[in-house]
Parts: sequence; C-alpha cells; structure tokens
Amino acid sequence: MANSQFRGSQPRTGNILLWYECLLGEKLQTVTNNKSEGLSDSHAQVIDSVVVTECSGEDMESGAYRLQQVELDVQAYQLRAAFEQESSQQTQPLEESMDSKDEDSKARVLNLPSRELDGLWESLQFDQPLKSMLLRAITRMVSYSSRKLNRWTINWNRLILLWGPPGTGKTSLCRGLSQKLAIRIGKPYPQSKLVEINAHSLGSKFFGESGKLVSKTFENIESLLEEEEDTFFCVIIDEIETLAARRERALGGNEPFDAVRAVNALLTGLDRLKTHANVVVICTSNLVTALDQAFLDRIDIKQFIPYLSNRAIYGIYKECLEELSRCGIIEGTSFDVVQVNPENPQTALQYVEQATETLLLPTFDEMLLNYQMFPDAVPKQLGDAALESMVSNKCPLFFLSQ
Repeated sequence: MANSQFRGSQPRTGNILLWYECLLGEKLQTVTNNKSEGLSDSHAQVIDSVVVTECSGEDMESGAYRLQQVELDVQAYQLRAAFEQESSQQTQPLEESMDSKDEDSKARVLNLPSRELDGLWESLQFDQPLKSMLLRAITRMVSYSSRKLNRWTINWNRLILLWGPPGTGKTSLCRGLSQKLAIRIGKPYPQSKLVEINAHSLGSKFFGESGKLVSKTFENIESLLEEEEDTFFCVIIDEIETLAARRERALGGNEPFDAVRAVNALLTGLDRLKTHANVVVICTSNLVTALDQAFLDRIDIKQFIPYLSNRAIYGIYKECLEELSRCGIIEGTSFDVVQVNPENPQTALQYVEQATETLLLPTFDEMLLNYQMFPDAVPKQLGDAALESMVSNKCPLFFLSQ
C-alpha cells in the first residue's frame, strides 16, 4: 500500500496513479515500509510525498519487498481543511453545532483526510498489531457492504466497539482509523467525513428530552447519508456508556423511563444507519459491563485496548524526545557502548555520549541488549521510566490522552 499526498489543487488522480505505478516498475526493484520515495518527474510538482505504508501479506524481516512479488495498491489523496463550507442545507444542524464554541455542542464534522489528523496514526503505539487488524477488518466490511449484499443473508451493522481502561488511546485510535479509512477507500468514496458525537451533550435535565436529542442527532446524520451517497461517513461516539447504559439498571434510577427512552432512541438510530452502506460507527467505552445487552448484540467488532507494556511506552517516550530535539528544544545526542580499547576485544565496555545534530535514541531491544549494565545511561533511565509507568498504569496524559 503506497499513499501519495497532493499539494495544492488536486489533479486527475487516475493519471497520477498510472504514472506512479509505471515509475515504480521502471526505476525501483524493491519498496520499503514507511519510506518516502524521491520524486523528480513533472508530476512531482503536484505531489507532496509518497509513503509506502504497509504490506498486507507476510511481513519481511528486512521490511523490503520485491515488486515482482507484490500487487501494488496506490491511493492518492489530498489533506483537507478541518472545516469547509457546505452548500447543503441538510448539514446545517450538525455544522452549526460543530462550529459552536459551546462545551455542549452536539457534534462536530471534519472533512477527511484532515490536516488536523495527519500523523496521528503513525504516532499510536500498541503492543499488538491492533491498528492493522482493525483497519483491514473495517475496510473489508465497508467494501463488501458497498456491493449491495443481501442484508438478510449477511447482516452487518458496521458497528465497532473499542473498550478498555481509560488512558489507553481508544479515542485517538478511532480518529486515526477514520483518517486511514478515508484514504484506503478513496476510490469508491472520493469524499469522506468524520462525525464526532458528544454523548454527554445528549443528556438533558428535562424529562423526556434526552431521547429526543438522540433521535434528532441520528436523523441529522441519516439526512447527510441520503444526500451525500458518494461520501463515506465515520461516526465516532466516545464513552458510549453515557447513552447505552443497561436499561434494567436504569429502571432503579430517579428518572428510569427517560434513560430507557434514550437507549431505545440510540438503538433505533443505529438500526436506521445500517441500511446505508456509506457509514461506519465506532464507539469507545471504559465500562463495557455497564452497556445494554441489546447494544452489545449489534456490535460487529469488539476490541479490547489494554494498558501498554514498557516496550510500547518506551517507544512513545523515544518519539516524543526525538521530536523535541528535532524542533531544537533539547540538544542532539547519540549514545553507544564501545570497548575501552577498540584494538583489544578483551577490554571492558564503556558507555559514551556524543553530540549530534538531533537526538538518536536506541530501540527498546537495543536498550535491553546494550545498556542494562550502565545505570546512569540515558537509554537505561528511559527504560526504567517506561517500566515504572507500566507498573503504575499511569502513563503521562500528554502521551496517551484521549
């Protein structure tokens, strides 16, 4: 999978894709993951970058793949401004709440792929390949749904739940998925939008009002789906337990029927959305045991997002510190372990630091292999900090905030 990002106005994507595939075949023999390819042809005047993102088959240890052994899938896209003017009158209810600075705004809409979300996907760190597994599963789900399958035979709600303890990156993963989905399915859906629903704002102090707010929100979304059939929509509902709490527990509350109406309105809204092939709903929850069983039964993919291991936390620290160095906030340094006398392999090892243009930290495996015997070594101290964060389950919020 290679992603080509445009600069300026978007040219005809078909011409660009044909040109780039020919370029790869003529000038390159291998492609490497996460590597930007240099561009010198005339088409390069309208292309900002080309990045090889992943290979869906078996991973090569070297990260390089021979072109003769792979089938290229090139996606061309242009990052869009967060908010663009819409001519449609149907979008006004959501657009107005999106533009509002009020904390109680019901939703916001982002045009995808968005400049605001650029780089988010790459910054997410998990111990398991959660990102690639979820992206592939949802992409297939959307692709198959667009083929107009008999919904009585294959019944997909296109509803995904990411659940787990707070602070594990669930909401960021949702946004990253929406960005990658917009790029991945850019051929059948040239336009994409992200709709983020503020679940807390749909609660009301007035009796019976919560259910009406939920119903109205889903009616507005359905209007968008009907009016823009060629646009893909990714709907994110954070902390879904706010709207989908178990109804049997709600009956013991102060306003039981109001809570039940809100859950009923949510379930009805989700059932109406599933009739449209151009939408996916991704929800997050910290309290999966509090969710209504009828809501859980509608979910196609339930993915647990655990606390990070010290390996992943170390990777986050490493990226953040190297970014601070790139911006000139901290000095550049490289770290190494060498023999006191390089000419004599029997001499002891010593830890050395050397000034460099930017900070160069070792990988987690390199840190374990080379720096454990040097307690004062920066990589060792960083590894200890990652381990302490894992044990306490209190990773810094500015690293893993939702």
